[in-house]
Amino acid sequence: MELRQLEYFVAVAQELHFGRAAESLHLSQPALSKQIQALEDSLDIQLFDRTKHWVRLTLAGQKFLEIARNILDEVAEGIALTKQVAAGANGKLRIGFTESTLFSLAPKIVSTYRQQYPQVELTLTSGGTETQVEALRTHQIDLGFVYLPIREPSLSIHPLFEEAYIAALPAAHRLARQPQIAIESLATEPLIFYPRSLAPILHANFINCCDRSGFVPKIVQEAELAQTRLGLAAAGVGITFVLANLQNLTAKGVVYRPLIGDFLTLKLALAWC
Repeated sequence: MELRQLEYFVAVAQELHFGRAAESLHLSQPALSKQIQALEDSLDIQLFDRTKHWVRLTLAGQKFLEIARNILDEVAEGIALTKQVAAGANGKLRIGFTESTLFSLAPKIVSTYRQQYPQVELTLTSGGTETQVEALRTHQIDLGFVYLPIREPSLSIHPLFEEAYIAALPAAHRLARQPQIAIESLATEPLIFYPRSLAPILHANFINCCDRSGFVPKIVQEAELAQTRLGLAAAGVGITFVLANLQNLTAKGVVYRPLIGDFLTLKLALAWC
């Protein structure tokens, strides 16, 4: 039994006339009759009672008409769904965000995407760049927001834009009275930074920035999450740094100040396999 034979059968069942059905299908009547006979032979069931003057469905044919229509509808629906998935309008999409992009970019991206592709099921995860790269490499996510540079040749990279770091310090700190802070002013301050083990390149760049400004940073604590670092700053442990787009995060007891001088920036990119 072939799919086209089901289409031929439904056409004849609707017309109850081989000639009109053949015309609608752009077939010759003998070719259509041959296909219906082949269908009946394959099923070992007579679907039509027919004479030279009339055609009608048998009881088995009436039941098979319901089945054939359901099959054709499911096939059509499946094809349409497959095309939507291929066009990105249906299916599932797993996106990995870094902490800063989760708070800054994710709300707008997710809202816009859901409006345009309401049938796509979105799954969001968060983690650092190394976490995103590993999730992409092992196919746990489809897209990831990462900070360059990364060392994974299997990934495709599309650079987006550059983000600058700003200082986050206790509201009562003497430097908080200044509208902006010179990097050299941090020379003797206790600092809170991202762990070296999780971001060795970022950590090395931070040390180099401080070295160019003439001092070795006094890192008193390391913490991966920006919110943890902000909490430590609010508690007076030290001054920390966050990407500028995170200054919208409300952190009681903390103020944000831009930095004067050659300080850290990160290049955000979209990555996929």
